[in-house]
Amino acid sequence: MSDVLDREFLWLLGGVLGVLVVASIAGALLARRVTSDSGRATIANLNARIRAWWVMSAVFAIALLTRGVGSVLLFALTSFFALREFITLVPTRHGDHRTLLWVFFVVMPVQYWLVWSDWYGLFAIFIPVFAFLLLPTRNAIAGDTERLLERRRKRLGPVAGFGEGGVVHARICDDKDAL
Repeated sequence: MSDVLDREFLWLLGGVLGVLVVASIAGALLARRVTSDSGRATIANLNARIRAWWVMSAVFAIALLTRGVGSVLLFALTSFFALREFITLVPTRHGDHRTLLWVFFVVMPVQYWLVWSDWYGLFAIFIPVFAFLLLPTRNAIAGDTERLLERRRKRLGPVAGFGEGGVVHARICDDKDAL
């Protein structure tokens, strides 16, 4: 990293730290002064949000300080949890469980490993080509072909969104020239 980026990063870190300290002090003072029940509830909500910002800022700072590894792990975990939340909202059949197992524990980790290892040529096409061919083929070979195309659209589309979207951001944060 150049000296300019180091200085800019420290200024950013100091600014965020300063804003969070001021917000925490303001929240503590407001919690002591408010007397009504609705006011206490509002200040409790404010203080909970400030604590959440402390945690988010710490996680982001750790990801930046660890260079590429931290940012790739941060985006991989974010993609994993976002896809998990999406899958809980989409109705699935028993036959989809093995496919989802492949998505969560094979496709996504391989995709982020490709980002971390700077294998651009493969990570750019891994999900759109290989995952979109492998996963429906696995269902067809297993004999689970009922409404296969509809299920493929509902379950594999988000894999591309969560996997590829997170990978693009992780790749940008992992750019060794920028850091």
